[in-house]
Amino acid sequence: MTSLDRTRTGTEPSAARFYPWLPVVTTLATLATVLVLAFTGNTAAAVAVAAVGAAAGGIQITVHIRR
Repeated sequence: MTSLDRTRTGTEPSAARFYPWLPVVTTLATLATVLVLAFTGNTAAAVAVAAVGAAAGGIQITVHIRR
């Protein structure tokens, strides 16, 4: 029978700790790019980057790892 205990064992890879921060970093990078493009006069490029960032932000991928 499978255990339902979800307690962390502390053996997860170090890279797994950074996965929750990935959307935050991506959002900040997109925002910074849009602001730089807008302030430098590249309005069309800023709108395009914002649209791609908004589309990418709407996608969520969940991975369940079974051991």
